[in-house]
Amino acid sequence: MTVKGIEIIQNTIDLSKNNRVNLSEEDVILIPMPKYCLQIDNDMARPEVASLLFMISCRLLKRSKVFIRYRVDVGAHVLKVVDRYPFVNSKEATRVLRQNECASLPILYSRLKKFSSLSRRTRNAFYFLKMTCISMGWLESLLFYVCALETLTSSSKREKHITEKFVDRIHFFTGYSKRKLEMIYNVRSELIHGRYSYSAEKKNLKWFRVAEEVCRKMFNMILLDPACLNSFKKDQSRMTLFGG
Repeated sequence: MTVKGIEIIQNTIDLSKNNRVNLSEEDVILIPMPKYCLQIDNDMARPEVASLLFMISCRLLKRSKVFIRYRVDVGAHVLKVVDRYPFVNSKEATRVLRQNECASLPILYSRLKKFSSLSRRTRNAFYFLKMTCISMGWLESLLFYVCALETLTSSSKREKHITEKFVDRIHFFTGYSKRKLEMIYNVRSELIHGRYSYSAEKKNLKWFRVAEEVCRKMFNMILLDPACLNSFKKDQSRMTLFGG
């Protein structure tokens, strides 16, 4: 499937033929290194927004360190994109994307852009997803992953038994383990209510991985299915996705 205005192309930037704007010697070395570039129409998104959307799209594919640091405008000027995104602090994170993954990136990118503007709830969920990427530590990211999941699945009305509903709704939609879902919500509650213990850090790193995996699965299921994506326009249709 192709997406109008968005394409992953080979990196053919030739700095000898471009106008460099405030580039250092390091920049000149780094720019030719990536194998691929993201090519988007001018009206798709501002460079900083495009960089953020692309980085999140890559992390929805897998744990990666991929992001955009430079851009080439229509006047062939090579410029830096404002870089406020820390590297992923993980040995398992990769800078490599396979060809089939590159093929799905424009779809995730365009759907994520649409999702972020569907409603107040989707804007909030996108905000928390963004915060998982710019947080400096995994514990902060865990909290924001769970906040994103809760924003996706919570009712617009006040509810009781919120842990149970969080678990049941995500399990209904994804089939994910109820025990693991309960554990990530418990860590979130410990953090928010002051019961968190740093002595449990090693154990809770495991639950960070779970929260990341669940969020990745949820967003992929939503973004890659147009019917699911459109359900987020209204609360009633959104809640139907999660069993009511």
